Amino acid sequence: MPQEPPRLSEREAQVILGQPTGSTTGTNNAALSDMLIHGDYEAVLQSCAAKSLFGTELDASLANSVCVDGCTSPFEDEFAVDDIKPFIKTLVDRFILENGNQAWEQITWVATACLCAFIQTNWTGPELTLDPAALLPRSLSSRWSESYIAASGLADLPENASTHEIGRRQQIGRVYLGASQSTERNKLDQGILKLLEYDGEEAYVLTPRPLYLYLARLLLVDIPAEDKHSSTRSTVIPSAHWLAARLLTIQQSLLDYPSQTLMNEILDEYRKVSQFLPDSPANQQTAQSNESVNFEQAVPGIDSDVPDFGAGDANASDKQGGSDANNKAAWESLPVDARKLWTRYLIEIGIVYSQHNMPIDSKKYVSQAQAASGLEWEITGAKGKRTKFQTFDITQLVLVAKSAQQPMDVQGGAIPENFALNDDTLLEQIKLTDPSAEITGQGKLQTIDQCILLAFCLNVRNENPGHGLTSEQMMPFATRVLEQPSNWSVYTMGLLLRSQLEAENSRTSQRAALQLQELVDQISHPLPGTQEAGTAERLSYFSALSLPSQWDLERQLAERFMSLGVIRSALDIFERLELWDDVVMCYVALGQTEVAERIIREQLEKRPDRPKLWCVLGDLKTDPEHWRHAWEVSGQKFARAMRSLGSYHYKRHEYKEAIECYQMALRLNPLFESSWYVLGCAAMALKEWDVAIPAFRRVISIETDNGEAYTNLASAYLNMGNENNERAWNVLREAVKHMRNYWQVWDNFMSVSLKVGRVSTAIHAMERIIEIRVDSAGAQAVDLDVLKRIINTIIRGQLFDALPPAEAEHKKLECDRYMRHLLVGTIEARITSSAPLWRAMADYWFWTKDYRHCLDCYIKAYRCLSQRPEITYAPPIFNDAAEAALELVSMYENVGDKMQAVTRVPTSSGGDSEQPDQQLPDSSDANSVRKAAAVAEPVCADWRHQAKMVLRGLIGKGKESFDGTPSYIRLIEALKELRQA
Repeated sequence: MPQEPPRLSEREAQVILGQPTGSTTGTNNAALSDMLIHGDYEAVLQSCAAKSLFGTELDASLANSVCVDGCTSPFEDEFAVDDIKPFIKTLVDRFILENGNQAWEQITWVATACLCAFIQTNWTGPELTLDPAALLPRSLSSRWSESYIAASGLADLPENASTHEIGRRQQIGRVYLGASQSTERNKLDQGILKLLEYDGEEAYVLTPRPLYLYLARLLLVDIPAEDKHSSTRSTVIPSAHWLAARLLTIQQSLLDYPSQTLMNEILDEYRKVSQFLPDSPANQQTAQSNESVNFEQAVPGIDSDVPDFGAGDANASDKQGGSDANNKAAWESLPVDARKLWTRYLIEIGIVYSQHNMPIDSKKYVSQAQAASGLEWEITGAKGKRTKFQTFDITQLVLVAKSAQQPMDVQGGAIPENFALNDDTLLEQIKLTDPSAEITGQGKLQTIDQCILLAFCLNVRNENPGHGLTSEQMMPFATRVLEQPSNWSVYTMGLLLRSQLEAENSRTSQRAALQLQELVDQISHPLPGTQEAGTAERLSYFSALSLPSQWDLERQLAERFMSLGVIRSALDIFERLELWDDVVMCYVALGQTEVAERIIREQLEKRPDRPKLWCVLGDLKTDPEHWRHAWEVSGQKFARAMRSLGSYHYKRHEYKEAIECYQMALRLNPLFESSWYVLGCAAMALKEWDVAIPAFRRVISIETDNGEAYTNLASAYLNMGNENNERAWNVLREAVKHMRNYWQVWDNFMSVSLKVGRVSTAIHAMERIIEIRVDSAGAQAVDLDVLKRIINTIIRGQLFDALPPAEAEHKKLECDRYMRHLLVGTIEARITSSAPLWRAMADYWFWTKDYRHCLDCYIKAYRCLSQRPEITYAPPIFNDAAEAALELVSMYENVGDKMQAVTRVPTSSGGDSEQPDQQLPDSSDANSVRKAAAVAEPVCADWRHQAKMVLRGLIGKGKESFDGTPSYIRLIEALKELRQA
């Protein structure tokens, strides 16, 4: 019988959730965890356990006993960045040997302190004065110490310090981006950042204090991954997997582009956590679904058989998260503490997917987090005013949200300043005219529920294009969170989202820029004397949010300056942050391309081994040799070089070379849907379908709403042979959901539907094409050949022969209903001037024995030609009209005397309307059906007279120009035959 896995202890849950315990219980482990919960990371990192793990107090006499098996001593000058890992590993092994397996708990708390110190330095602030190099032996701390950290203010700054550096140093000990470092410390930082690279993606080059993150990774990920430690650590402190997942998520945030390998490791750590959580309704589902991302798996809607559908179903969207509401009662039966853990666990996974731009997966987990929390919310409408001079009310979007439990009244710390709008027209907030009690009576929200609302807000942005409607959908989420400040990080995220939404509006763009500047300043250099939120408050909900790093926040501010035309200010920020792609963009916008090239070449003189700089130079000069050099400099590990080179070859129609470049790049990092897309297009150009199909499947696995990828994948399947037609149909069925207004996609869908025998969907597709094109193309909106194929297919009557009789009869009636809607409701209602169309539709009505309708189509086909002014002088037009007239006369002869039942339906005006018996009234009103009387009448009692009038009229029009021509003679002979009959 398998052993029950351990559960998270109460102390572990408190650290994960960031909940204070009140006081320590006396043990070292409890003391360390309490320090973590209260945000006292310096105390943890200066504890006896940390000193033992990092060798802080190690002296030269003891170094030989620690550094064995070829490990370089930290007291030797040769000790380098690569020696840190074996050195720390030796210290960890000795610490476990001395303290037993329970030492893993202390190791985990020390690693968590390193991780939190790194987050505090680069994300949340306030500044941490402890230098990570001070954790190492004195020989290393003196060699690698930070040169700009001092006990005094401006006195230690160099004479050539910039104005920005002086501003950052007004607060003692502030670590600021772009500050100069000693050669040794710079070598340490760059060496560690090199070790933190993944799949050839660079970590941000100016990341402050990366040593904190590297030490945390060694203790949480690298050393425990060894076979002799993995099972023991999981048994002693299973929450280490959760903390490792958070660490890897932070490491992913450092990279220029996300890494699939790292993402898989993150999800794998979260999957391991699920077995240690309390049982819940989501336990089984989460354990199964939280596997590493595998893009080769079956794609829903494509690799499964999908039944036929009728009109209106093609645009139906999949429903997400509907099952979570059904689990409400089950979640409520769990203890509150268990629900808190599951809520945090699920929302963190949702945030991971959101950061990787996978909105469907993100929405699934955030919805599960909502169910676990018990949060209820909905977007509703309420009448109100948005401007000061508005005299009428319009419906405004309002979010109504309610937590399962009212939060306790806890006095929070300081929060960022919320700038007033101060606009002469817009109100500070929407003024509701007569709000309902549901809106006015909203209570306070739990802080985790505010995180869930912000996650839903991000998901709206990821699922929809960037336009005003998307902003209107997102704003109620941010507004609801900002109404009730409860946590520094949550409030900061709410302000950030609001500033991003307001940036595109000319009346709110100024507030958006000022608010973003305030968010940057509060972390990097708050005003002296400003009350700051505590460290514990800032980090308690950090992992449940998508807060950007300091440099990313400043980058957003620079981009805001760019959008406002303040290019020089943006350029100053980009240059200080060494964001060289953006620096080049600014100089190009200023028309100073030569300055941009000079700056990049100056940087290359300092760091000729940086492949990113070579790629930037290649992008600027469009020189493939620079990209090739970047590839070689990186040891063939810098994927961006091959992506750029592949794009260069593709634009020059060198598809074979483009495929080779993209394949090399995607082997390193496959998370680029744009690269997969171009690879697929290049393969299609060379008709390499076995390359194109996997490429497009990858695209739609990453970006599920990429309609172009669906259509290209369908095209590739069609070119692989008829055995893939069914798959192509499934793909196009998904494509029309995302490209509903593109008639070309519907046209492909219509053609493939006919190939696989799905006439109902072909009819619906043709109907949609006509709706899109009829205003601009007229009769050309109807593919006449396809319409004839549809009609002939139905007339042959072999579509449903393989089905049981009852089902076949149902399908026939359904198909007939769709066809009548297409012909009468769509084509006849919109297009009246095409003779070939009327003639084609006549065949269908003749087959249904609706002879009146058939004859009417022949008449209208003839009129389309006979009423054209060219008929009196243009031979082709006259010949076509003569042919249509003879066909009409022939139809008069064939069906004129036929008896057809006509249903007379009473009308509201008191009279009767006639309908063929095949066209029964839609209404099922009993009185109408009772009064309806079916009578048999000739289709056209005076058909001879009508036929003669047709012939006489056309003979008269053509007498002057066409007397004696074959067509004219045929008309004369037909008229004689009618007279003799």
